[in-house]
Amino acid sequence: MKRLLYIPMLHNQTDLGSLGGRLSIEGGKKYGISNWQEHVEQVDKSWHRIDAEISRLIRRISPGKIKIYQDGLPAVDEVGRKIVQEAAKSGSINYRIIDDLMVRGAKLEIAENKELLLREYFLLTDIAKAETPEDALKAYQDYQKVAQELLNDRDTHIANQINATLANGETGIAFFGAAHAITGKLNKDIKVTVIQMFTDDISRFLLNNPGQA
Repeated sequence: MKRLLYIPMLHNQTDLGSLGGRLSIEGGKKYGISNWQEHVEQVDKSWHRIDAEISRLIRRISPGKIKIYQDGLPAVDEVGRKIVQEAAKSGSINYRIIDDLMVRGAKLEIAENKELLLREYFLLTDIAKAETPEDALKAYQDYQKVAQELLNDRDTHIANQINATLANGETGIAFFGAAHAITGKLNKDIKVTVIQMFTDDISRFLLNNPGQA
């Protein structure tokens, strides 16, 4: 049997990097500063629950039979390990979980297509770097024109990678943002368990309305 633990996730502030500050400002405007701060704290708590749940689910699985698939990470081997370790040290709970799994013997697999990621990254960077509301609006509109097509292309590539690399007797652990729609593209011989841990009101809204802040 092939098994996949699929975690639809929200990134914490560390994972968002330079975009985190702008999203916090927009989130504070939309939901209220105190509500948004509570949401940020709840996201971190949700990640700790994910950590505990993964530990529980894989207790009887040999680490060598575990494969990891990570949103936004197009590298493995030494480069991938270095990215994971540095992100974990900087405060990413997501990457600390992955680092712990890799130390135990789990294997990191490439799920993403680098070219697609770079295209999306530069579009998002244009939004973050905008100096005026007008520039930000134009950059956002440019992104929206291609966002769904880019996401669909990424999801197809990710699903194909999981289908190709997850073997019988192995368990995959997949961390992907709420906007992704990957599970429906997976082969039928993969048993998928979805782990839902982001349960505060704002998290539930964002999970049900991906792309909104």
